[in-house]
Amino acid sequence: MPNTLQRYLFKQFFWASTYTIFLFVFVLIIGNALKEVLPLLASGKITWVFFFDLLLHLIPSMIAYALPLGLLTATLLVLGRLSAQNELMAMKASGLGLYTIVAPILLIAALGTLFALMVNFYFGPNSITYYRSSINNVIRRRPLQFIQAGICIRDFAGYIFYVEKKHKDWVENCWLWELDSKNVTGINLLLHAEKGYIRYNQSSDSIILTLLNGMGEKYTSHDTSIETQPIAFANTSISLPLNPLLGSRTFTKRLGYMHLGELLRVKNKYSNTTHNLPHYTQKIATSLEIQKNAVMSFAVLSLIFIAIPLGIKIKRAETSANLVLAVGLALSYYFIVMAISWLETKPHLRPDLLIWIPNFVFQSLGVTLFMKISRY
Repeated sequence: MPNTLQRYLFKQFFWASTYTIFLFVFVLIIGNALKEVLPLLASGKITWVFFFDLLLHLIPSMIAYALPLGLLTATLLVLGRLSAQNELMAMKASGLGLYTIVAPILLIAALGTLFALMVNFYFGPNSITYYRSSINNVIRRRPLQFIQAGICIRDFAGYIFYVEKKHKDWVENCWLWELDSKNVTGINLLLHAEKGYIRYNQSSDSIILTLLNGMGEKYTSHDTSIETQPIAFANTSISLPLNPLLGSRTFTKRLGYMHLGELLRVKNKYSNTTHNLPHYTQKIATSLEIQKNAVMSFAVLSLIFIAIPLGIKIKRAETSANLVLAVGLALSYYFIVMAISWLETKPHLRPDLLIWIPNFVFQSLGVTLFMKISRY
């Protein structure tokens, strides 16, 4: 039965963990939104509903990183404050041992590890798959939204075009420049039409811009001069392929986007390929991805084991100092994990086993430090 002080510590740590995890999830989501999703919203290519739908589906994949960092920060904040205000000393004086004091923190860390396992092996991969596939095909869902009125569009290689007004798929006052780096002017063709329309051709995966009753100029470079040839047309169409801009319409799952069941199926596919180097490399890479998901889940315990003795010993109540220390510890942990992940192309080094080194080092160091301060 937990005593009053343990219930007090549990509440302190639980709410501190909740706040810090939400903070880091928010920061990570904002970082991704500013880089990928917000520009699509600002240019009118996606709606607000779709924007928030993407951000909500991004949350589980961000929890994988925010959970260990949030619990680490909460541990340093709570224990640092209690140590700085001599509350830990008062608890020891009342007969509580250090193991009893930190039991609520270890309980939440254990629950956090179990939750992280579910996130890393199932919820996270599913959410990032939805997010990436949606980003990959967001323009194709509303391809005509790609062309916006009143701005110069330079997204398609070899072309710049401008439309003054746009009504659904009809456009007015259209200008198009066909670029040519070999031409002295940098332009091969200039077209202008008062009206035109745009269509999406699904078979060729391209936007078709058709200009009606227009005119233009064709430029031909010579050694010392540029020849300009006026042209007129009843209608002309320009194909603007989306594949070079957005990639293939088919979203291919890489190992990092697969949940545990899919990873095990891939691993079993290459289970008896010891003498086939490409297949053996794929087997080790798949095993590495599985082990990395497990390692990132147990990062919660590894970082907590380090944070408990540091939070007690440092005796700092300042939020900024504890936050800097937490970020530094987490970054060093993640850097080691990522560095070992880079060895996936060298299966003979068994990176799927080496990936556990950070957990072993951090947990061993944390237990050693904890045993040292528990003697005082």
